[in-house]
Amino acid sequence: MRESLKGICLLLLLVCGVVLQALGLLDFSGMHAWIQAHAQHWWAAVIFLLLMTGMYALALPASPLMLLAGVMYSPLPATSGIVLGGTAGSIAAYYIAGRLSADMTRRYMESPRFKIIQRHTGFTMLSALRLFPGFPHSVINYSAGILKIDIKVFILSAVSGFVVKGFVYSSAVYHSTHVDSAADGITLRALWPLFLLSLLLAGGMIIHRRYSSDAE
Repeated sequence: MRESLKGICLLLLLVCGVVLQALGLLDFSGMHAWIQAHAQHWWAAVIFLLLMTGMYALALPASPLMLLAGVMYSPLPATSGIVLGGTAGSIAAYYIAGRLSADMTRRYMESPRFKIIQRHTGFTMLSALRLFPGFPHSVINYSAGILKIDIKVFILSAVSGFVVKGFVYSSAVYHSTHVDSAADGITLRALWPLFLLSLLLAGGMIIHRRYSSDAE
């Protein structure tokens, strides 16, 4: 439930950002210009990839980096960076899971979310779980490593999940930070990623509740 609330807060913040920027009540242009100016350097992309890889490998929340990618780059380059960093970090976490202490392994295995993955180790379910803002990537990565899920299936599901989620997140932020006025800001171009994000969030909450109740 706590992760779902985080997803709702994220969605509300993005919606507020679009509206406030469009109405001229909030101006992100200065900060946006500064970030984009530094993003043009080759080392900015390298730092971004290393940070994202490290955060996923160590089970740290990397959603803020997905949002930052949408500020730094347009949706397609941003999505590419998210896919590369997210997949690399997930693979690292998969192998780190094999070296966890017995106590940490037991704690993961007692989690209702672990039981969801234990019952659904196929490509489709793993990909779907990655899409939903309320389901932690760290649980997917470490659980997959503990369960020794086929690495090819794991990698393909990670790539597919990050492609969709990365594009939605980066598009939502990119269009939110490129709103110039109320006349052209509050349009489908700016809001469609937010609508899609809300659908992913709602779907994640439904699936999480359904399978959590089954696992208990």
